[in-house]
Amino acid sequence: MMLYLIRHGQTDWNKNKLIQGHADIPLNEAGKQQAKRVAERFRDIHIDVIYTSDLLRAQETAREIAAAAKVEKIEVCEQLRERSFGELESKNVEVLHELVPNYATNWGEEPLYNIETLEAAQERMVRRLTEIMKKSIGKKVAVVSHGAAINTFIHHVTSGEQGTGTTILQNTSITTFAYESGKWRLETINDAKHLE
Repeated sequence: MMLYLIRHGQTDWNKNKLIQGHADIPLNEAGKQQAKRVAERFRDIHIDVIYTSDLLRAQETAREIAAAAKVEKIEVCEQLRERSFGELESKNVEVLHELVPNYATNWGEEPLYNIETLEAAQERMVRRLTEIMKKSIGKKVAVVSHGAAINTFIHHVTSGEQGTGTTILQNTSITTFAYESGKWRLETINDAKHLE
């Protein structure tokens, strides 16, 4: 079984380096174009089912993919949303680096500024994606989510070699995984050749 895990298209907050987290920001014009371009990648790939975070930027990206892949229904899941950055949402990313310089490596530490712990974000992503694949036997699944959330999952699958603290995912990049006999395997990472 194959999972295509896709980051949403660009927003104005991405462009201006503002921390989004759970803030519900729509795609900007560049993001809408990116969504159309990643959707074209799925025109010739058979996708059986599409899931998305409940945040608007992910849903907008998922709708473009669904149209191209001719998938009628999109499942919306709150558990696939971005890591919450608590009190620092809407602030410039430089503020995050200044106040919580180890925000991407602080596994096991007490959260500051009500930021969701890496463990909590990872646990919900792993749990939900595993549930999805267990009920999608023999199917190809596309999931649209967010950079920090996807990275916690990559970190889990690669035992920390890639993902959180290491990998910067481009908007609308595709990362693929195989799921077989209850085990995950990373196949490709951060593929954004549709933006070249």
